[in-house]
Amino acid sequence: MLSSRSLLVILLLLIGNLSIAQEEGKKIFKIFIDPGHGGKDTGKLAKQDGMKDEKHLNLIIATKLGNYITEKIDNTKVIYSRTTDKTISLDEIVDLANESNADFFISIHCNSNPNTSIYGTRTHIHGHKFGVSRNLALTIEKEFKTRAGRNSLGIMDAQDRGTNLQVLQYTKMPGVLVECGFISNLAEEKFLNSDLGQDYIASAIYRACKTVINDSGIKSENRDTIYKVQILSSTAPVNFKEKRFRKLDIRVEEFYYKDKTYAYQYLAGREYEYALAEKLMNKLRKEGFKDAFIVKLKDGEYKVNRTSR
Repeated sequence: MLSSRSLLVILLLLIGNLSIAQEEGKKIFKIFIDPGHGGKDTGKLAKQDGMKDEKHLNLIIATKLGNYITEKIDNTKVIYSRTTDKTISLDEIVDLANESNADFFISIHCNSNPNTSIYGTRTHIHGHKFGVSRNLALTIEKEFKTRAGRNSLGIMDAQDRGTNLQVLQYTKMPGVLVECGFISNLAEEKFLNSDLGQDYIASAIYRACKTVINDSGIKSENRDTIYKVQILSSTAPVNFKEKRFRKLDIRVEEFYYKDKTYAYQYLAGREYEYALAEKLMNKLRKEGFKDAFIVKLKDGEYKVNRTSR
């Protein structure tokens, strides 16, 4: 028969193992960080001697952000699109993010404007209807303004901009693209090139991430239903190098259906609102694809064969 002391030891061991199991079962938040540009794609060029081009600033700030998150927020995993100065396409960034099954996507950039008096931060989202993305974007800009002392220019979505940003449009998780400041403004360029400035920017984004995770966690957004515009179908693959494709400022995807007469179908865009898809359809019709029409799809029910870019 076990003594009271032995029973106590066994009980403590069981409680300890239970605590470990609970700890291991905790949700791990995966955050995908994209330092914009890289390699041959320099992004915005430095304006003053001794200053870094955008691609280098993006990587420095993104790395500091990732370190803050890893060190200071429990149960998080950071994944980068790049950790060195290498060229990476927008398609590759999107594919890496989607394949990682990340909970959140953050793309780091710097801004520029011919008007050198303009300065400040701005955070982009795909659409205001996506509440998780919007919440993080607003929290980032709040941190920039109140804690980092930056001039916040607020947030913008695709309709505000009048254009889509591919890394926000085609990634399947909540996401933001952060413009950390204007290289074209001489004072802000110096700030972005300083260790202190980079720390302020990175820590502001980190604090926003921590606030969102602690308040409600990073929840998924309903992106299941999407609208694309079919521009043509063919019995054989088309050449994406043709002028009619090269002149388009949008990615075209090829879908292959072996049981159909017109097995190759070509669709453009990825919209979550019918009105935006309709706008894209009218634009593509004006650009020569007169038979373009809207297709409604459930995300995950189709597989892209290849893309034009």
